[in-house]
Amino acid sequence: MRFSRKHPNAGIRCPGHDYRSRCIYHIVLNKADRFPDFSEVVGIPDDHRWPPRTALSEVGKIIFEAISNIKSNFPHTSILRRCIMPDHVHFAIFIRESTDIHLGHIIKKLKRECSSRFEAKGHEPEIEFFIPGYHDTFLTGKDQLKKMLAYISDNPRRHLVRRSKPGWFQQFIISCPDGKSRYEAYGNWDLLSEFQRVPVKVSRKYSPSELIARKRLWHKTILNDGVLVSPFINPNEKRVRDWAIENGGSLIYLTYKPFPEKFKPQGKMFDLCAEGRLLIVCIPPDDKENEYIRDKGCPSYSHCQRMNSIAKEIAENEFRPL
Repeated sequence: MRFSRKHPNAGIRCPGHDYRSRCIYHIVLNKADRFPDFSEVVGIPDDHRWPPRTALSEVGKIIFEAISNIKSNFPHTSILRRCIMPDHVHFAIFIRESTDIHLGHIIKKLKRECSSRFEAKGHEPEIEFFIPGYHDTFLTGKDQLKKMLAYISDNPRRHLVRRSKPGWFQQFIISCPDGKSRYEAYGNWDLLSEFQRVPVKVSRKYSPSELIARKRLWHKTILNDGVLVSPFINPNEKRVRDWAIENGGSLIYLTYKPFPEKFKPQGKMFDLCAEGRLLIVCIPPDDKENEYIRDKGCPSYSHCQRMNSIAKEIAENEFRPL
């Protein structure tokens, strides 16, 4: 999905974006430590008779009512969807017109109202439901709203899947035997033990016959239950990735994006994790590269080359989780 980056601190927002303008946001608020759960997730994934859903606790119902009341406090807004999970809250809010009211003021008002409603029910006054700040992402491309709303609605199912397969939804460090190469990773570390791990890279230097031979190797790897290793940057590499996914293949996928707090893969990547078919390895950029990415919106040629080099290293050497 083409959203802005998530920012865990309310004081750090997307540079250059006007948070008073007309826009649709996906907001995430995280529960304060030692505060009661907002809900319980019940149901069975992929069972239409008992579909996953949230059963709200008393505090969850207070949050639900306070979110519903946002429109009364701010008539220029609409709540498009919400999902109150045990330890965090998702909702999509549409700021329908530009005003002098910052998004942060709306979130602050929501938090205060939750505390006020809790106190009105005879509980401790001025208690904080949420940790400071909030995460925001906003739509930057066409036809993305449906995906954003589906993601919010799918949270209960994803929660139950992660709970049933915890080993495939965790972050850790992988290292080669000499300890010189260490990378953050997420997903199924057993893929590092697969006998056949093959790097995927498409280069303009390849002759037509050499490229055909490599494609045959990649296809054979998937058909033989091997693993493809790559950042999958080139469009042709992406086509190999997509073919592998559609044909039951497993991937070790390298990314330049650091894992945010409480990282969870989205869309197809989540499903691949649930099936044990994905390991994500982070190759973080340095400060200079970060500046390039902010300016260009993509990694530099040198960083792409570095990721391809590390993909080859992971494919050809023994790495293990620490």
